[in-house]
Amino acid sequence: MRTVPSLLSMLDDPAAAPEPLAPVVMPWDYIQMRRLSAGLSIEDASKPFWHRPEHRADVERNMSQIETVGFRVKRLWDMSRSFRLNLTVYRQLCDTPPDTHPRLCLACGWDEWSHQLDAEGFDCAWSAANPEICTLCEQIKRAKFKPRPANTQPHSHTARASQRAA
Repeated sequence: MRTVPSLLSMLDDPAAAPEPLAPVVMPWDYIQMRRLSAGLSIEDASKPFWHRPEHRADVERNMSQIETVGFRVKRLWDMSRSFRLNLTVYRQLCDTPPDTHPRLCLACGWDEWSHQLDAEGFDCAWSAANPEICTLCEQIKRAKFKPRPANTQPHSHTARASQRAA
């Protein structure tokens, strides 16, 4: 006859411990990761979008606002004039639950459907040494982005989530 393990023995068992939560990249994190990986400040990323000096402050404010926590843009403009951004990935991050988000490099926000070359001129791929980052970030030793844990992020699929749209 088998004995039933005690509750205390289950609590001390490291195999019974749940896995730590994987970092969740949200839309505002994605925008910021792509901008920073391009080496741009908000002011530099805004320059291609304003043509008259009186528009500069508005464009910089809008660029800053899309990186604000909790902000999701219903119709994001084409950011390719300043940095690479996959609009399909952005929509998925906005509209789907975190467990269905696409896999992104946790250092630069690269996804496997976007074209990017590594430091040696080859197509970017997932790093063999650290599968959370791409080969470019591994080669240039870019630090991983620190998104907040999943349970602190507002989501569009919850009843209490607030969505601000531009």
